[in-house]
Amino acid sequence: MQEIKISNGYIQLWASYLRSRQIDPLHADFLKDFKEQLQGLIDQPFDIQVPLQLLNNVLLSTRQHLDCPQLIFEIVQEIRLEHFGVLGYMASKSSSISEIIGYIIRFQRLVVDGSDLIPFQLRQHEQSVELYWAFLEERYNVLNELTIAAMVQLGRFILQEQPLLLRSIHFAHRPEIAVIHFQKFYATELKFSQPHYALELDVQGLNLKSDQADPMLLQLLIRQAEGEIAARPQLESTLQHAQRLIADHLRMHQQALKIEQLAEHLLLSVRTLQRKLAEQGTSFKKLLEQERIKRCDLLLQQEISLSEIAEQLDYSDQSALARAYKAATGRTLLQYRKQPKQDQR
Repeated sequence: MQEIKISNGYIQLWASYLRSRQIDPLHADFLKDFKEQLQGLIDQPFDIQVPLQLLNNVLLSTRQHLDCPQLIFEIVQEIRLEHFGVLGYMASKSSSISEIIGYIIRFQRLVVDGSDLIPFQLRQHEQSVELYWAFLEERYNVLNELTIAAMVQLGRFILQEQPLLLRSIHFAHRPEIAVIHFQKFYATELKFSQPHYALELDVQGLNLKSDQADPMLLQLLIRQAEGEIAARPQLESTLQHAQRLIADHLRMHQQALKIEQLAEHLLLSVRTLQRKLAEQGTSFKKLLEQERIKRCDLLLQQEISLSEIAEQLDYSDQSALARAYKAATGRTLLQYRKQPKQDQR
C-alpha cells in the first residue's frame, strides 16, 4: 500500500507563513528534529511529493510553539497559485468556478496522492453543488482541514473582488479548536461530525471566473497535468480499491456498503463497476461476503456476542450470520470460537 503523500506546496505554504513572521524554518529551534528532512524540501519544486507525516509533525510543533490554535487559517492567508502547482495555475486560467471544480476532481492526485486517497465527488442540488469526499481516518483530519481552507482561500485569491458564494462547509470530524475561528474564516454555515467533508457552493457562483482566464494556456497546462499523472505509479486496481472500501465501511460504520455507494466512491456507474468486477471473476455480492467473513473472524476473537457481531456486520440477525459463515468457511461460529487461538489465524 502506498502511503498518502502530499505536494511540496503544502510545506512551502507553511514555510511562507513562518517567514512572514520572521521565523526561518531551517533554523528555528522548535523545528530542529525536522531540519534534515526540511533541508531537502524547502527549495525544491512545489509539485514533488512529500510524506504526509512530515506536514502533520511541523504543523503540530508550530501550533504549540506559537500557541496558535487557529494556525491553519493563518497559514492559508499566504496562499498563491504555485502552492497548488500546475493545478493552481489551471484554476486561474479556467473559464469558471464550475470548470475549476472539474479539474480539481480530475487532477486531485497532483496535490494529494496514495492508495488511501479518497476521490473528490460532486453532488448536484437544486440551488447548490457539493464537492465532497468521505471520512477515512482521524490521522487525516489536519490534512482535510488544511485542504478545505486552502481551496477556499485559493478561490478567493483567484476571484479577487468577486465573492466566492459558499453555502456551507461540512467536516466529518468534531472541531478541535473553538468554532469561532472557523466562523471568522469561512463566514458561512458550518456543519461538524458529518458523514463526509464538503464545500457547498451556490449555483449562481459557478459561472464566476478569474480575470486571468486563458483557454489556450489552459490547454497546455492540462497536457502537463496529464503527463504528470501518467508518470506516477498506478494505484490500486478497481478490485483492490473496492475490497478496501467495503472493509473500511464495515469497520468504521458497522454497515454493509451498497453497490450504489461503492460505485459512487469509485466514480463509476453501477453497470461499469459490475462489468469491471466480472472481468476479475467476481461480483459485488461475493466481495461483500468475503469482507464480512474476514471481519467476522476478527470479531470472533474478541469478547463480543454473536448477536452483536451480526449487527456490526449488517446481517438481519444471528441466524443469517451463522448461515453465511457456514457457507463461506464450512465451519460453524461455535466451532471457530472453540478452536485454540493459534489455530484461528
